[in-house]
Amino acid sequence: MELVINNNDSNIVASYWEMLRPLSIKVKLKLASMLTASVCEEECISEKATKQRRRAKVVRRALNAPSDRELEARFEGSDMPELPADPAWSHVINANTGKTIKPIEKWL
Repeated sequence: MELVINNNDSNIVASYWEMLRPLSIKVKLKLASMLTASVCEEECISEKATKQRRRAKVVRRALNAPSDRELEARFEGSDMPELPADPAWSHVINANTGKTIKPIEKWL
């Protein structure tokens, strides 16, 4: 099936519709799903092309805070402390059983 349209852009949709009108509902639904998928793909491609990540600017607020180089030099020879072992869930549950949070108690 060849299609030649000599109309301007505003009449292209009407021209297509006149050609597609006699087709079955099944074919029209298939065409609609294909068009929708095509539009979604184009939109995803355009969003990926235009999105640019913003760089965060870090501002030191503490007075006389050491720089990264100073911190590296300060801790260069020291070993990393061992991480404490995670407590068993039974210890966590037993420690928090029967306790309520004060702000929630105000609303109860």
